[in-house]
Amino acid sequence: MSLPSLPDRQPMDHSDGSSNSSPDTCPEIRSRSNSREESQQPPPQPRKPIPRKGHTKSRRGCYNCKRRRIKCNEKHPECNHCIKAGLRCEYPANIIQTTQRSQLSPNPQEMVNLRSTPGVFTMADMRLFHHFLITAYPHLPVGADKIWITVIPSFAHNYEYLIHSILALAASHLDAVSSANVAEEAISHRILAVKALNEALSVPPKTRNERDARMAAALALAFQSSHLQDGLLEFLTMVRGCNLIALEGTLDTVDSAFHAFREDGHLATMRTRMCASQQNFVDRDDLDLAALSIHDIELLNMTDWERMFWDALIRTVENAYDRPIQAYTTFVQLYNIPSRWTHDEFQSFIDPNNSVAQILLGHFIALQAVLTPILMLERVGFQGIDAPTSVLGWVDGIYKNVPPGLRHYMEWPRQVTRYPMMRFYGQKHLGYYE
Repeated sequence: MSLPSLPDRQPMDHSDGSSNSSPDTCPEIRSRSNSREESQQPPPQPRKPIPRKGHTKSRRGCYNCKRRRIKCNEKHPECNHCIKAGLRCEYPANIIQTTQRSQLSPNPQEMVNLRSTPGVFTMADMRLFHHFLITAYPHLPVGADKIWITVIPSFAHNYEYLIHSILALAASHLDAVSSANVAEEAISHRILAVKALNEALSVPPKTRNERDARMAAALALAFQSSHLQDGLLEFLTMVRGCNLIALEGTLDTVDSAFHAFREDGHLATMRTRMCASQQNFVDRDDLDLAALSIHDIELLNMTDWERMFWDALIRTVENAYDRPIQAYTTFVQLYNIPSRWTHDEFQSFIDPNNSVAQILLGHFIALQAVLTPILMLERVGFQGIDAPTSVLGWVDGIYKNVPPGLRHYMEWPRQVTRYPMMRFYGQKHLGYYE
């Protein structure tokens, strides 16, 4: 919609030098009258020069404004002129560095103070929030996009740990799918989120929204961990956090945003999807290699709780040959089992110096890749965008970390990370996921 054009105003004509002269006045009389008035007036004083208005030259403007010889408002990352003209706004490298340093103290006009939180968020944060709503929200619980698009945002601003968790995930996701280079913002928001969430978890939740906020924050931080190159430890910690929050009864109430995430509801949805597919997607040769390697690590000296994890690994492989529903069920248990351990047992499991646990985790990551055809069913109807993760890269980190004498146990997981992911989709079933 455009505004209607307004007619131009015509300027008044004062070319005769008098504003009160009338066109009916006789020219001769007007001339004599003017002569008498001029003779009685004092001689004109010399006119004082009008001081020139100062001009502040833009020396830190963008290339486009310099080229067009117009004053740049020096706004980052895009100035107003470039936004209006639809141009790509670029600044000299030295200007960008100076601006980044100055952004440590944000301009008040660039800040948004959310009423119910003590935090202050910039317009760049608001853009990350928008990215989260459109493409970066988690695909879990299955079939529940509405939770992240409408329910969680409706109260996210009331909980600083939640809004920072959302912004952290959005920044890591955006960094993975574009050249936005916002990795630093992702870590900054993550640090603030984890600190605030730990403080919140020190006391019981008072309301349903507060319980849901804690679950949403932990889940968002778990998803963000999958984008971090060294995020394995934090990923496992946040997954355990989600399970512990769920055990507090968060999912039991029907009005909880995550009610669909309870075990019977989640598995029921996946069971329906797998029955509808009527096919077994997992490659049997890949399962043979997985079974061989997992049986091989049974020889390692495991604790009782580590053997519990190993047992779930082998049962998942055995089920995956012909019973995909059972395979998915036992695979989900691999996420849930660590939440049943004591704090000391869990800390020992995620300790990088625990070579046995690290080898078990390497097989867990590789098995997840092999089960991709089943796990992709979680994303049926998902409207977001799946961004590349660092999960398979964690296997190489484990391989380098374990003692050389144990590295042969990691050969199969390393082999899996070098396969193209298309190997696990199965060409004849690819159309089902598109």
